[in-house]
Amino acid sequence: METRKTWRTWTLRLAGCLALGALLASGPPAGAGVISGTGTADLVQTGDYAGWYKYTYEVTWNLSKGLSHLDLVLKPGCTQDDHHIVFETELGGAYDGESTGEGWDPGNPVVFTVSYEGMFEPNGDPSIPLTAPLIKWEPYDLGDEPGKTGVGQFWFYANILPEYSTFDNVVVAKSGQNKVFGDMTGAYPSCQVIPEPATAVLLLGGLGLTVLSERRRRA
Repeated sequence: METRKTWRTWTLRLAGCLALGALLASGPPAGAGVISGTGTADLVQTGDYAGWYKYTYEVTWNLSKGLSHLDLVLKPGCTQDDHHIVFETELGGAYDGESTGEGWDPGNPVVFTVSYEGMFEPNGDPSIPLTAPLIKWEPYDLGDEPGKTGVGQFWFYANILPEYSTFDNVVVAKSGQNKVFGDMTGAYPSCQVIPEPATAVLLLGGLGLTVLSERRRRA
């Protein structure tokens, strides 16, 4: 399991570096910038979030000013009472994301020197402004800050099933007074809650009866 996690981490970092190279080749538009991300969702097997999904996002950016904070825009259904999004910092964890800092230059080894705290904002982000529900990652004030160009990893846990595609304009960077929208590829919260075990059994049982009935009809 540890080997698989290490491989996945390096795969995400490699994808981030490749995406960053593409961003740098185009350069940031005047007064704005570019940002993009890749997401994965892993079913948690043990611990406080067993049975939930850990969503991890590799995000790269090339902005006209340093990254102030990062948002992931969600579907409106994620605000329903039975949808739960939690962060490691809520249970005493050190941080919910990390990224390169101001002193990092593209081409150098990726070293994370900035930590972030994640939070769920059901009413959006008034500083941009956005009114859709979203997850916001704010950097800690620990001596280093995100730079104009960077790469980072950000995560949270949710009892929400993932869906997979390319999602337009769901990752948002606040850069000075600018807001920069970008696309996210890979895992994204579908806003469909993981069925409770009893519900899952009923669903599977109903599916089995349907298949059996269809087979008998054809026979």
